[in-house]
Amino acid sequence: MPSPNGPIQVPFVQPLTGVRRTHLTHARCLPVAGLRCEAFFSGRARALRFLGRNEEPEGSRPAAKTSRNTWGKCFTALVAGVLALVLAAAMATSATAQFSVPEILSTHQVVLPDAANRTNGAGGSGFKATIQVSNLMGVGYVGVDVTLTSTLGPLTANRELSLRLTPIDRHLPADRAIATEFPLTFPQGQTQVVLSRSCPKWTIGNSYRIEIVEDGAPLKPYTAEVGNPFPGYAIQSPATVLPNELVCNFLLVDTDPKPIAKPADAISFDRPGRPGRSLISRRSPSMQTVSLQRLPSDWRLLRDIDCIVIQGDRLIQGHRLDAATPGQAGGTATAEREAIRDWVMMGGTLVVLQAPDATQLARSLRLKLLQQKAEDEGFAALITSVASTMDDSLKRFREALSSVSEPSQNAPLPVAPRVLSLPVGESELIGGSELAGESDSIGESELIGESDSMVLLGPSTRERFSEAQLAATGEWIAEIEARIGAFDSDWKQGYRRSVGGGQVVGIPSESIDSLLAFDLLESLIGYRCSTMLTRGVDPIMGDFRSRRWLIPGVAEPPVYTFMGILTLFVLLVGPVAYRWTTRGHRSHLMFLIAPALALVTTAAMFAYSIVSDGFGTTVRVRQLTWIDGASGDAIERTRSTLFSGISPRTGLRFAGDAEVMAYPNGGQQRWRDLSSEVGEVRLHADIDADDQRLDAAFLPSRTQTQFVTHQIRRGVGTLSINGLKPFDSSGQVPNARSIELSSSLPFELRDLVVCSPDGRYWSTDSIKAGQAASADWIPKTQDASKLLGRLYTRHRPVGAVTESGRSQGGRRIRDLVLFVNKEISRDGLVVTDGVFEHWLNESLFVRGELPAGMFIGIAAASPDVVAIADADQVASVRYVMGTLP
Repeated sequence: MPSPNGPIQVPFVQPLTGVRRTHLTHARCLPVAGLRCEAFFSGRARALRFLGRNEEPEGSRPAAKTSRNTWGKCFTALVAGVLALVLAAAMATSATAQFSVPEILSTHQVVLPDAANRTNGAGGSGFKATIQVSNLMGVGYVGVDVTLTSTLGPLTANRELSLRLTPIDRHLPADRAIATEFPLTFPQGQTQVVLSRSCPKWTIGNSYRIEIVEDGAPLKPYTAEVGNPFPGYAIQSPATVLPNELVCNFLLVDTDPKPIAKPADAISFDRPGRPGRSLISRRSPSMQTVSLQRLPSDWRLLRDIDCIVIQGDRLIQGHRLDAATPGQAGGTATAEREAIRDWVMMGGTLVVLQAPDATQLARSLRLKLLQQKAEDEGFAALITSVASTMDDSLKRFREALSSVSEPSQNAPLPVAPRVLSLPVGESELIGGSELAGESDSIGESELIGESDSMVLLGPSTRERFSEAQLAATGEWIAEIEARIGAFDSDWKQGYRRSVGGGQVVGIPSESIDSLLAFDLLESLIGYRCSTMLTRGVDPIMGDFRSRRWLIPGVAEPPVYTFMGILTLFVLLVGPVAYRWTTRGHRSHLMFLIAPALALVTTAAMFAYSIVSDGFGTTVRVRQLTWIDGASGDAIERTRSTLFSGISPRTGLRFAGDAEVMAYPNGGQQRWRDLSSEVGEVRLHADIDADDQRLDAAFLPSRTQTQFVTHQIRRGVGTLSINGLKPFDSSGQVPNARSIELSSSLPFELRDLVVCSPDGRYWSTDSIKAGQAASADWIPKTQDASKLLGRLYTRHRPVGAVTESGRSQGGRRIRDLVLFVNKEISRDGLVVTDGVFEHWLNESLFVRGELPAGMFIGIAAASPDVVAIADADQVASVRYVMGTLP
């Protein structure tokens, strides 16, 4: 690839050696506009575009001039012929080339210095660098793994280096591109050093420049470029460059789906002429397979994965998540298991095979798996619905097959083929009496799941199927029916549990069924198939909903103060100055007094607007902390609004293990108007093991700027009930009117409401850090519901919000969150603020109830979530919720 230091050949490594990704065929998939972009131009337009010119309107081109030079005409014809051949070849190449988004967890690797390039000092600077970068395309976090190996033996002195990652070519939007540096020390006396980091990425793009820097200057032989810029036409629709937001992405760890082998002589299955609608996204879900050791050790790199399927023995090892796995080479994969655990708590869906016991699985994960009766009933009903829908389809299938194999003597054979769709969900069936004259054959597939649907075509002529074909097809259908029964039995012996923002599903079977399980899981995942909706923030465009959590009275015009200053100006210029000058016969002085007073008034208004907001930094924090009762670990979502009179030189600091996302105030710019060509990168970040430091450009002066972070906190503490006695409904034994609560949390909880495991509600005004307190019983559930509702409405994010982006056209999209909601919505559900805010609103404000075994209270926002240490907190709140041990 081209480089400032000369051409450098950068090898491209296929995504995660040993990883296989396939697109799961769905029974109700429709082609979606925008997923395949093609442009059509006339022949002359293509020629002009090839020469860098746009096509002129018809009728505006002047008539060709006649020439007396015959050789000139021949030469022109020759050039036109050669150009036509070149254009034909170019069009043929472009017709076959289609843009596709790199798959999740894809990795690029470079080795520097490049042995094939000996220019610009390519001999090296005493060490060899192997650099891997992953997740380059999507919005989220980029993984960086660096290994430096000395070529001169042990180092005689420390070398202070840094790795720089700079976006180049095309990123969307270009003004959100971030250049990141990772400090790296090569210690004296060592021959190798390893660095593993993750950095924020708020753009869509796949091209970066990698540099190793020493003493502030890049080392010449240690520069390379990775990735490829996406074409301009790909940004016409968000669905083209953000497909992972619109489909369910499955990751199978050390397991494979159970196939259904099609007999060679069975009747072929074809795609129907009118396919149905997908259950969730109208698009085929995708699947990758990978070994546990090849998973990233950072949960932030798993964000684009919606569901992980893993064997139970990969997690259940001595009732500990961090125990070694027998037979593993090169480590115990402890960090990878921990990443899965954190990812689940942040909103992921984990399916564990060979896990019949929920208690044992909970001990292995070190998590409190919350069971709810309503969710258990809904899970069982969904299993029944999926199985019965397929079973009904198979009955119709047999009827159609029977009508073909044993036609009535009086009824003529059908002239056109009969079509029967076998969807794996709730879409309408295409009845056997319907005709489909146009069907695209998909050939002999090994898996039923590899076709959009299962369709039996009767004879298009008056020929009959052979007995061998009918027998093989009947056996195949019988095998499918057996699989449906096994699916219904296995999954009904399983269970679904909630944990944090995610969910865990355990089933006793050894493998997952490709015929029905993915359809079931797609329904369970729901809106969580979009990472943007799970996070509750779009760092690309933003939206008007950012106004719901602004700092009150800051960066707003002081209307009443300005009115007072203007009133004083009118009084001074009018009755005072005019009367004074006229009485002294000096009216001409008004030509000096009026402008002078106007300047003073303007200066006073300007000075007051600056002084009223101050020159320091103010922050408003909305912190949601979810505590797991089994481990005491917590997950947090923090929404911070910052305002600074003067942008701080030190910039912003966030925790090194936090997921940081900007929340821009959007809703005004259209998708098609976003800039994509990267020029000067103005945002810079430094990432080390402990901190993520963003420079001052991330916080412009006198502007309210918002950030949303997600973070894991280890060992925060728990809240427990001491000596709770079962409730006696008979009244023979007096029931307790109060209970004792014990807290090991390092902060005070106020307005605490607890729902004990038996469903009773208790409340207390406060409980000190690390102390015990008494909580009173709330006999009426209506009173508890009102208490929970007030707890939410007192700190509800409210502001002037204008909905935008409801139009379907890509040219008018102004709100990506609403666009994604519309694409994957079921039953009109709209989620805009993330999984944790959605749970808080649904539980406290809408339903007014807590699941049994949970608590919620209010606390002061923790100081370490503030990006600027000396910032003043105003109007902040911290919701603390979680499960009891």
